[in-house]
Amino acid sequence: MNNSEYHSLINDTLTYTKELLPQKDEPSKVHLPPTPPKPKSEIKPKLPPKPIVEVTPPLVTDQEKKETKKIFIELEMPKSSSPPPTEEIRRIFKEIDPDLYFHESIPSDYKAKRIKEAWKEKRSTPAIPIFFQGTQFRSFIQRIAKAIDTVYGSCRLVEITPQKKWDLFLESENLKLIIAPDTLIFGNKELLPFYQETPQQKKRTLGNIPLLLLPDLNLYYKDPYLKRSLWNVICNTINSLPSS
Repeated sequence: MNNSEYHSLINDTLTYTKELLPQKDEPSKVHLPPTPPKPKSEIKPKLPPKPIVEVTPPLVTDQEKKETKKIFIELEMPKSSSPPPTEEIRRIFKEIDPDLYFHESIPSDYKAKRIKEAWKEKRSTPAIPIFFQGTQFRSFIQRIAKAIDTVYGSCRLVEITPQKKWDLFLESENLKLIIAPDTLIFGNKELLPFYQETPQQKKRTLGNIPLLLLPDLNLYYKDPYLKRSLWNVICNTINSLPSS
């Protein structure tokens, strides 16, 4: 092969090779899968607007209001009561203990409450209480109590009230002497059972506590001189008490 034929073969080979290569000016084509078509949205028909209906509350008559109020007032809590023991239960317990006693009703807790509150009565008891009731002559008795409290200590007025626990009051260890108008002691059904008198010894007590009775307090307003005499009697009585 001469040189001219060799060069001609090389040129033809290069030309064929160039034709196979992609051109620089033309971008390379990328084959993408076809995009599916968008589904057509269904067009819903427009509904007509709903009519606005105003609902008015039912009218309540005065008669219905009265009946409703009456029913509400008449409501009562159900009364719970323990069922009575049956004969079968009685028979069983009698077999266990023939001496067993059955209470038909719930026993009263009156004594338990008194024991529970006894400390209050005893703690608040002064050494020399003056029993009093009402408003007449109260200022006079308060001055006597203040004078005793200043000189001898622990004296104050004790109001006579119904259903007071006098037995617990008189058991207090603080008590030394009780001063009271005689009309209060003799006119009170709760205090009178505790009153004791020994004429031979000229001794009066309320329970076991020495008692000094005061006459009609109106006398001390008629004759002021008697006030001094009363104070002397109070002092002599307190000084004659046994020392603890």
